[in-house]
Amino acid sequence: MKHKFFIFLLCIGSCSLKISAQESQKPLAMFRDSTDNAFDISDFLLNKKGFLIVPTVITEPAVGYGAAGAAIYFHSSYSAKKGPPSMSGVLGGGTQNGTWLAGAFHIGYWNHDRIRYMGAVVRTSANLGYYGSGYIESLKDQSVNLNLDAWVVLQQIKFRLAETKFFVGGRYLLLDTDNTFEVPVDIPEFEGIEFSSTLSEASAILNYDSRNNIFTPNKGFFIELAGTYSDTWMGSDDLYGRLSAKLIGYFPANNNLTVGVRHESSYSFGNIPFYARPIVILRGAPLMKYQNNNTTVMEAEVNWNIYKRWNLLGFTGIGNAFSDFDSFDKGKSISSVGTGFRYLIARKFGAQMGMDFAKSTDDFAFYIVFGTSWLR
Repeated sequence: MKHKFFIFLLCIGSCSLKISAQESQKPLAMFRDSTDNAFDISDFLLNKKGFLIVPTVITEPAVGYGAAGAAIYFHSSYSAKKGPPSMSGVLGGGTQNGTWLAGAFHIGYWNHDRIRYMGAVVRTSANLGYYGSGYIESLKDQSVNLNLDAWVVLQQIKFRLAETKFFVGGRYLLLDTDNTFEVPVDIPEFEGIEFSSTLSEASAILNYDSRNNIFTPNKGFFIELAGTYSDTWMGSDDLYGRLSAKLIGYFPANNNLTVGVRHESSYSFGNIPFYARPIVILRGAPLMKYQNNNTTVMEAEVNWNIYKRWNLLGFTGIGNAFSDFDSFDKGKSISSVGTGFRYLIARKFGAQMGMDFAKSTDDFAFYIVFGTSWLR
């Protein structure tokens, strides 16, 4: 479960029409910016406290279209805390291919943002197209249906180093699954291959974050290095490890144009389960389609302010999933290109909202986005 999903829930929630009865009686001026009288949710987000119902749309190609929602409790407001508020909530969702999830989470910003915590418990049944790790001749570009019936437990905590922009911390992930492969064979009584698996991982994290805001940055860097270890004594099925590096940078070319670059690499060692192997995460690429022991991704994006609060985006990226460095050129590779638009929906936070449309080597997808597609 990605941190960006929880940040997205917080952000998109500020657009919810279902606010409390007391808030619904406030003047609509709360949603107007005094500088240009345009629609803006900055004041609502700054002063929000208590429960909020958050709807959103799922457009991930791997699971099909669907809907999700969350009930989030804001423990304080931005203005009262003078920083991000701690949040607790429950969430749920489903898609047209039968995938569903339900869970509870807490995100904490403690000790004046010197400690950042995230925890979640989720129950899910995910139906995914599985293409195998690397190129499999018998599958070619066809997938078999994989159902992951799983419990997910996530715990993460990071500590700020003195007064710097560096954070160090750790993450623990438990994934207990019952897996079913629906292999297309012509035997009426054959219902698939079923087996159980447990993943238990501990990760050490070093993080540097100098972005000028977490929603739609136009300056600064996000850098993260992580090392993951898993072993049978921790409850996992096998001994394995991963090393990963993430680098995201934003460079303002002028007052109206920002260039963003992203690089992510992940390398695994040992007997890592098939569903825990690194995947290429790129707009336009379905989850788990481009997967192997190692992955690398490069992406670039241009954000151009064309008129008042409206922006146009253009982006392109490449990714490769490969078994080892000797066979890098034989890996499962993908490229994508796309465009999108954004509206400055919360000026005081520098937050934009809009849509992205991406065409990859063999897929097309669109996404509803609050802030940057690279939220971390």
